[in-house]
Amino acid sequence: MFKENIDRSWEFVKGKPSVIPGMSQPGKIVHLPHDFTIETDTSPDAPGGQGTGYYGGGIGTYTKVLNVSEEHAGKRVLVEFDGSYMNTTVVLNGHTVARHHYGYTPFHADLTPYVKIGHPNRLSVTVNNAAQPNARWYTGSGLYRHVDLLCAPKMHIAPWGIFAHTSHIVDGTAFVIVETTVENHTADNTNLWVDIKFEKESCGSLAGVGRVKVHVPAGEKSVGQVKIAVENADIWDIDSPNLYKITAQLSDTETVLDRESTQFGIRTISVDTKNGFMLNGRTVKLKGGCVHHDNGILGAASFKDSEYRKMKIHKDNGYNAIRFAHNPMSRDLLDACDRLGLLVINEAFDVWVIEKNTHDYSQYFEENWKEDMKAFILRDRNHPSVIMWSTGNEVPERGGLSDGNKWSAKLAAYVRELDPTRLITHSLCSFFGGLDDDDSAKFYEGLFKQAMNGGGLQNLDTEFGRGIWGDYTETFAAPLDVVGYNYLNYHYENALDNYPNRVICGTESKPLEMDKYWHDVERLSHVIGDFNWTSHDYIGEAGLGKAEYVDQDEVTATSRSIHIANYPWRLASDSDFDLCGFERPQLAYRRIVWGSNETFIASRNPKNYGKSEVLGRWGWPECENEWSWEGHKGKPVVVDVYSAAEEVELILNGMSLGRQPAGRENRFTAKFNLTYEPGKLEAVSYTAGKEISTNILTSAGKPVGVRIKPDKRELIADGQSLSFAVVEVVDAEGRHVPTVEMKASAQVEGAAKLAAFGTGKPQTTENYTTGEFTSYQGRLLAIVRAGYEPGLSVLTVDVEGLGAVSIEIPVGNIFNYTT
Repeated sequence: MFKENIDRSWEFVKGKPSVIPGMSQPGKIVHLPHDFTIETDTSPDAPGGQGTGYYGGGIGTYTKVLNVSEEHAGKRVLVEFDGSYMNTTVVLNGHTVARHHYGYTPFHADLTPYVKIGHPNRLSVTVNNAAQPNARWYTGSGLYRHVDLLCAPKMHIAPWGIFAHTSHIVDGTAFVIVETTVENHTADNTNLWVDIKFEKESCGSLAGVGRVKVHVPAGEKSVGQVKIAVENADIWDIDSPNLYKITAQLSDTETVLDRESTQFGIRTISVDTKNGFMLNGRTVKLKGGCVHHDNGILGAASFKDSEYRKMKIHKDNGYNAIRFAHNPMSRDLLDACDRLGLLVINEAFDVWVIEKNTHDYSQYFEENWKEDMKAFILRDRNHPSVIMWSTGNEVPERGGLSDGNKWSAKLAAYVRELDPTRLITHSLCSFFGGLDDDDSAKFYEGLFKQAMNGGGLQNLDTEFGRGIWGDYTETFAAPLDVVGYNYLNYHYENALDNYPNRVICGTESKPLEMDKYWHDVERLSHVIGDFNWTSHDYIGEAGLGKAEYVDQDEVTATSRSIHIANYPWRLASDSDFDLCGFERPQLAYRRIVWGSNETFIASRNPKNYGKSEVLGRWGWPECENEWSWEGHKGKPVVVDVYSAAEEVELILNGMSLGRQPAGRENRFTAKFNLTYEPGKLEAVSYTAGKEISTNILTSAGKPVGVRIKPDKRELIADGQSLSFAVVEVVDAEGRHVPTVEMKASAQVEGAAKLAAFGTGKPQTTENYTTGEFTSYQGRLLAIVRAGYEPGLSVLTVDVEGLGAVSIEIPVGNIFNYTT
């Protein structure tokens, strides 16, 4: 199948242009992926409110002229969309050829009946995200993933038509079953050969072959299956993510008709209550994080480089698993997980029949669920990183409402029909919703009687709720291989008695209790892992991780309103990495909980000393791995030191301030009260009197300059390559100054453009696409996007009062750097 990426040069207009020539304003040329919502300003009046980070939606139309050459005459012509948010209408030469409601699944539009060979063809795509609110987080709008043109003969391999899975491995030889779906769009029955070639991706060497003849009736599809022996197989694993390329070739007796390839990894998975999750025959506990689909300050736009960077910082910091929340992600994100060795829970839906928002996918679920489920599973089922399909998240039907038990069984059965080789899960939570009126009244009567926990109502529980939870959800959970528990670790142990065959995965947990959740994972064989909410910050669900510091008499009122995040709150702020991918202190704590022997100083802000701390349920104390609190010399300050060692000594400017206990028994935290004096602060961890590790902080001086640190010094001229340039305010010694907030501007000249410029600050009215932003914690991030022509580009950042700094980033035709 001929495949051509057509991301380049679309005309974009807001709204839907008039059919009458000259009656619409001219558009602008954009290169996909493109998110038009991120270009807009936030508003306190946005219909989605804090759920969408105070962003709105809108309608946008993309138009491109396709020239389909004579060589494709008599063939099928399709367009493949990897994702389009949302309610997409595809029009060719005035003909409506496809509609697609869900904003997260890939789909095809068949242009064949209306395409004009050898002539210009007007392809117009309208996305309609005007009905708000339709999600519980920032969605973005537009053609935010890749678009490809496909051309194939009337008899061809189906799109996503190769399905490979490992049967078994014996003495180093892997036996891989390869199923190839062939489509016949002619009026004749036919018999065709399918030849399979297995190659190592790293070197291209041949690893195995197979051949089968397939009978394909007129107008139908058929599947040819072969089992291929791959000797001395390179196994895909989290520490050795070896990949193969599988190529299927379709031919008659004389002519090659079609050829298609896919990426694949040889590995085995299983799960049981005794051994937990097993990868290639060994037990692996899942150290997981939940991620939304946005790419930080880029908005929803999905690039190979942005997805890879987001996953690599996870892998580099000890994560071995990612949960896609709460929808299918881009093909680029899965490719990154394959190459990095990250295990994936691939999730389908956040809603089924019962709505969570007025205009959400529940409007289309009953009609579209099957086609949407099929599309993303067929696209993704060769990725070795995918270990579980999730049929949904916290759906209100979990207790049986609206035929929820029937739907659970139906979806699980269909997933097994498409892919019987992977595990099926679904994430369940408490009954803050999902009960009939009588039970709901009992639940909330109990909830209002108990002391409010400061995090609003979401996922809270009551004695009544805990009592009915297991019985009410058992039928719903029965079709699953692994039952996902969101914030329900208090149900882990009773499952041993009540549901002795149940395998559990903690699919969401709170940051401040990560040590407790992970201790349960380590000691309970039927609990296979823990996924924190969230590992990477995202736009929307604003203020989940709020931390407020108030006087004692304000605590009660603050606790009741901590779940409310008024404008200009924008981000969830509940994560290990901030919106720009910069580490937050809770990430170091997580590494230590997972087994790191490091020492980490978390200095609390002296301005909060003596105040009461009120945290949202996903909050983390306000602290930094810095010792630069300007204006607070001589003021009291609290310093936490994260360590798995028995005790920690704190040393300020050469003077010991004593030792405090740490380790698991003290929740991996040693606490110190001291007076802030600038200089050198050192923490030393000890176990059995032996020094284990240290962390040293030095106070920064006054800001005098700007430093730019790009992750790539050159880009390829493909219109897609990105360089992430970290901008830091520094002192005279070149030390990062962590507390300054200064206005800055960025621009790119030459063969690239500025894709985004911003920070991870959770509250802001600034726009990531204008090139102007205020530094936060002494940092900003500039993202440079390559153009399609080679040449030199120059990034210039000007920080008010500090002057401008520039770096050159060449854009070339040769990819001579390593990702």
